[in-house]
Amino acid sequence: MRPSSSIFTDGAFAARRFGDLEVAWFDAADDAYAAYLAWRDADRDERAEAFVVYQAALDREEAAARALQIQTARCAQRVR
Repeated sequence: MRPSSSIFTDGAFAARRFGDLEVAWFDAADDAYAAYLAWRDADRDERAEAFVVYQAALDREEAAARALQIQTARCAQRVR
């Protein structure tokens, strides 16, 4: 996954971007947990659909974590 070249990665924008990405990751993780609970507690006839929702939530959480990791690596490179 290659980040967009239009993303600001320096100065004040980098700090704001990091904070936004961190919040996005926390939100996605919360959503994944809620989807897991919904899947776990779903009735037998709703389990398959609930599992698909859970998988999608996991994918979103993974993408958010990856974006945060990329931004963290960029910030670490500038500090060196």
